[in-house]
Amino acid sequence: MKEFAALYPKPAFVVASGDISDIGNQAPEGMYSTLTRYLFPPTLINPGIGDYFIDSAKTIPIYFTPGNHEYWTGFEPNGEPISIGTLPYYTNYITPDTDYVITTGIAAIVFLRSGHDTPYPPPPTPPNPQNIEGTGLTNAQISWLRNTLMMNSSKRKIIVFHHPAVNARGTNSDGTPFTGEVLDTADNSILNNRTNFLNICDSNHVDVVLNGHEHQNVVANRRGDTINENWPNSTRYIQTAAAFNRSYRIITVDPAFVTVSRSLRSCSAIYGMIEPGNTPKISVFPNPATDKLTIECIQKSTLEISTIEGQIIKTVLHKGNQTTIDLVNLSNGVYILKAITDKGIMVIKFIKH
Repeated sequence: MKEFAALYPKPAFVVASGDISDIGNQAPEGMYSTLTRYLFPPTLINPGIGDYFIDSAKTIPIYFTPGNHEYWTGFEPNGEPISIGTLPYYTNYITPDTDYVITTGIAAIVFLRSGHDTPYPPPPTPPNPQNIEGTGLTNAQISWLRNTLMMNSSKRKIIVFHHPAVNARGTNSDGTPFTGEVLDTADNSILNNRTNFLNICDSNHVDVVLNGHEHQNVVANRRGDTINENWPNSTRYIQTAAAFNRSYRIITVDPAFVTVSRSLRSCSAIYGMIEPGNTPKISVFPNPATDKLTIECIQKSTLEISTIEGQIIKTVLHKGNQTTIDLVNLSNGVYILKAITDKGIMVIKFIKH
């Protein structure tokens, strides 16, 4: 979270798509107090939506939605988790147990509860023990979602919940092929109202649906075909690998499009956590740039330029003070500059235009 707080431009907010606790209903508090001691303010009781921030200045809020682990109370003797349908400790420590929407001038970000574990198919057919779904969306949730999207019809639309709405085989956090079993496009997804949900996304021109749960990185269309992060043709169903593997994505919203980076990995485990006041002092200009980009930083650093999708295209050794990088051969677009120093890292987004 310190690394995210040091990003430049500063994130508007951070989204956590569930499973922030391993056994969220385990008395007396799940694991929530372990997490919230690092948020600001650290001692909230029954916090409201958007009450938590990742920085002490309280400028970057963090928003949560529950995953299936939040509903766990313990384990059976055979190791199977015990799951119930309520969230008593989650609401005490994290956020109300409700669906909600965060709106800006150009975007609506919808947060949904995708439910607790349930085997599929349901009785009387014997369930497949390898096919555990989230209970999914109730009819009331579907109605609320449809109305919410219609009320924000002129805005970009992002939906966040835990279980993958569409499953496909992707990659692990380190880029190696995902070896977990994917039975079909609905595997490990939501059981109730899945098709209704997909239809709502189509009819309301939802840009992206952000999910976790599978601990892998993949982007798919509703048929389960793997596609590019910034495929323009319809809703993108995006999974991101687990935060405990340091995986995250940067999402940029403008009135015309929602741009999604490839899955990135925090460098904190390699370079050490950035401490407050210890962030590298760096500036870039001009931004937007045309043929050259100038970087000013008093500290020696390694400069990496990558595409918004995460492909590193240029690496330069900065010896201190000022370095100018030639951009003539770069196509117009958005790029990421990462400055890696012994004090930590700084990530800056710039535009070649």
